[in-house]
Amino acid sequence: MMKFLRSQSQTVLVLVLGVIGLGFLFYGSQGNPLTSTGGHTSNDFGRIDGDDVSFAQLTDAIRTTRESLEISGQADKLRQQGASKALAQEAWRQLLLLHEADRLHINVSDRELADAIKAMPTFQKDGVFSPELFKMRMTIMQNMLRVPQEDGVDAATATQETFAKIIRNELRINAVTAVLFDNTHSSAHDVADQYEKYYGPVTVSYVAFDPKVMAASVQVTPADIEKEYKDNPKNPAYRTKEKRKVDYVLFPLTPEEMKLTADQKAKAMDALGERATKFALSFLPDPSAAAGSTFTAPDFQAEAKKEGLTSMTTDFFAEDAAPSNLPPSPAFNSAAFSLTKENAISKVVELQNGVAVLHLADTQPSELRPLDEVKADIEKTLRQNQATQKAMITAKLQSELLKSAVEKGTDFKTAAAGMKLKVESLPAFVPAKLEGNDQRQQTIAYASTTLKPGQVSGLVPVESDNTYLILHVDDRAKADPAGLAQFETHFRQSQDQQIRSVVYTDWANWKSKQPGTHMPPDLEAYGSVE
Repeated sequence: MMKFLRSQSQTVLVLVLGVIGLGFLFYGSQGNPLTSTGGHTSNDFGRIDGDDVSFAQLTDAIRTTRESLEISGQADKLRQQGASKALAQEAWRQLLLLHEADRLHINVSDRELADAIKAMPTFQKDGVFSPELFKMRMTIMQNMLRVPQEDGVDAATATQETFAKIIRNELRINAVTAVLFDNTHSSAHDVADQYEKYYGPVTVSYVAFDPKVMAASVQVTPADIEKEYKDNPKNPAYRTKEKRKVDYVLFPLTPEEMKLTADQKAKAMDALGERATKFALSFLPDPSAAAGSTFTAPDFQAEAKKEGLTSMTTDFFAEDAAPSNLPPSPAFNSAAFSLTKENAISKVVELQNGVAVLHLADTQPSELRPLDEVKADIEKTLRQNQATQKAMITAKLQSELLKSAVEKGTDFKTAAAGMKLKVESLPAFVPAKLEGNDQRQQTIAYASTTLKPGQVSGLVPVESDNTYLILHVDDRAKADPAGLAQFETHFRQSQDQQIRSVVYTDWANWKSKQPGTHMPPDLEAYGSVE
């Protein structure tokens, strides 16, 4: 992956941010996103250690948390289901941590802040801080964020101040979380227990519920088909594919550069990335322009010609199909379909043979297909969905009955036979060493690590064939102790982070219930505040 282009995409500062707040954001989050900033019924914006939180402090925390995600290349999380709720909750937790930093007198001086920023690889060239690169990154960030400007402060200065504030907060939060959570580790018992589950030879029996077997008993009527069609006009399966036409300028590697070593080729790609970025920035407002001044982006093809570059135009193409005059490139397609009329110029796009900058030229919108064209597909889908639902409900019911029978002392196979269920058994295997691409066996192996010998599982879905399984661990032998030390190293690295995530959330919940502290009663309603 090219060092330069890593810093030009939406992951412009992914090497900069990776702190506890961003790592824990959306951990286990659920729920529906809030779509309106209205409806706030309370003037209570929370309280921390006896100090009232103001509306400005709360919304500023939410805005800063959102901006941290955007500049660290995690903006896609803001579009996930439940994002507004999770954003508000994480912003509140960050407020708690910053208040704790105040209490512990954890501060970051201007000198420490400047040193931290200068040490970031994304602002360095040949291992040394580059003011030119810093200015370029700030220009990219300025157009990525919607930084509110104050009177007398230009956009470039406002962007730098926002970035500095984010980094200062992150440094303080890193310091306070080190004090609070760094001594949180998984226990030796946890390690040994998990090692046995992953490396102890295990024998498993299971019962499978296949929707295909139940499909014959499912009835789909013409009325069902018509209702599905009318109720879901935006279903992509019922529509033609949106197609796009883009102009692009390719900055290719030469045939000689294509033959270079990986390191030499990366440097050549970096140089192309520099050229491409300068071209892309010509379509963005000048950061030194006076606040309130108007900007009209130049014509893409004319600007390319002025710079001595060749602009080419694709035919119309769908998101999952390559333009006819280009080799397949997921990066090219992804960039093309992320463009809008308001943001019609792409960031630098890395290709196999160079880099490119794209411009949205035209769009053929998706249209609803006639019912007769999709009727057969709708009937097939409804039948599959109903059969899958029937298999899932049946499996859930039988799982509970089998659990009850086994808990009362009945053998799993005997209980299943009494319910007229077919039991299959696998030869003994080590879950962590199971080889092959059989998705069912891989699913069984993973699920078996969550069960004790003699335990019946709940519903275990197998994605590859849409079946549902009920597992029973018949026996688990002792694992070979020779691999325990190596397993412990890897296990602690992953498990400790998960444990700290849970402890962090628990601490924030505990802190919010202490005397003099409470979160806003309608906190989640503020997650969509811009």
